[in-house]
Amino acid sequence: MEIEKSLWLKAPPQQVWDLLLDPVAMMACVPGMQAVEVLSPDEYLARMKVSFSFVSASFAFKTRIVERVAPSRLRAEGTGEDNALASSLKQRTDIVLEPEAEGTRLHLKVQVDLIGRLGTFGLAPMKTKADRLWDDFGQRLADRLAHPAAGVT
Repeated sequence: MEIEKSLWLKAPPQQVWDLLLDPVAMMACVPGMQAVEVLSPDEYLARMKVSFSFVSASFAFKTRIVERVAPSRLRAEGTGEDNALASSLKQRTDIVLEPEAEGTRLHLKVQVDLIGRLGTFGLAPMKTKADRLWDDFGQRLADRLAHPAAGVT
């Protein structure tokens, strides 16, 4: 499944970049993220819980930044597993930040391969869920940029 999204943020590219690379801030912005462990400056282990209809998935997710050009481009790759649902995923994420009048345009392109029980749900419900998660993430990110000291609840 491929997902492409775009979001305008009222902050300069460097501020957005710094937030994207802050694991604690991202834990507050990414819906369903329960914990994050920094393994190295480029590797993270996260625990995420996401509900799809009547099924709840809890992934242990390892991601690694494989390319970065500050403050404009980032590529990350990762894998995750939910043993209870016998499902796994592999993803590649490309983020591009472009300066715009009074802000930054964030472009996101994600390639996700979902295998196992969750992979049987079909493309339409997965894209609908991805859209909801993106909207939530965008709001949390915008809130965090507008009120950096306050955090995100």
